[in-house]
Amino acid sequence: MDQRMSVSVILSDAWELAKRNIWILLGFTIVQFLFILTITGVLGVVLGGGSGTAALIQNVVLSLFDAFFTVAFYQVFFKLIDDDDHPELPDFVPNLLKAVNFLIVKLIVGLILVGIIAIISSIYFINTPEIDTSQPFSWELLPVFILIAIPIIFFTIRFCFVVCFIVDQESGSSEAISQSWTLTKGHFWFISLLFLVMLGLNILGAMALFIGLLFTVPFSSIILIIAYRHLVNNYTDEEEIMLNDPEDKDGN
Repeated sequence: MDQRMSVSVILSDAWELAKRNIWILLGFTIVQFLFILTITGVLGVVLGGGSGTAALIQNVVLSLFDAFFTVAFYQVFFKLIDDDDHPELPDFVPNLLKAVNFLIVKLIVGLILVGIIAIISSIYFINTPEIDTSQPFSWELLPVFILIAIPIIFFTIRFCFVVCFIVDQESGSSEAISQSWTLTKGHFWFISLLFLVMLGLNILGAMALFIGLLFTVPFSSIILIIAYRHLVNNYTDEEEIMLNDPEDKDGN
């Protein structure tokens, strides 16, 4: 790893980017908050808050919004990194293909995790049938929660740059998964430390009457964007990673 790349350097670069574009950052967060609040309230009134169908529809709508919103956010901040010009209105419009690819990735990763969780839970409860599952926060269930948390944390870290590749490199869903897996290889503990820092920031944001989350949540995404760029730029010619120049793609 390049010695110039460290948690402090990434945090410093992320802070400078966020500070220069604080109103764009907060604008994205406010729009996200208002949309979630509105759609939750509207669907709750129209469909009824207690039904399973209402919950399913609400989750689908929010997942769709999250995909398009995330792509738009990353589009704007990659432009702010690459260009000195301020983003224009088209930059805030999420690319449909990129959003669809991100949705496909979320579905693939979700299915993988559901399968792993189901296998772990089945094995655990088959071998410990005496455990009372009516109390989900009992000490007896702590081991299975830990076993489930391990693959979730592992795959979260290994796939954390998927959206970066989709937006920055215009990668497809399967290609972005492979690229993120390759980029994070050998940097698992370094990225884990970044996630711990982001967790700490968001805890502090929540402690500030949750108002701080309006900044710390999108700032966490900026940290990932900066970390992605540092890791990509630190790859040498001898290190294999499937990176493509967007200009080359346009020319093909």
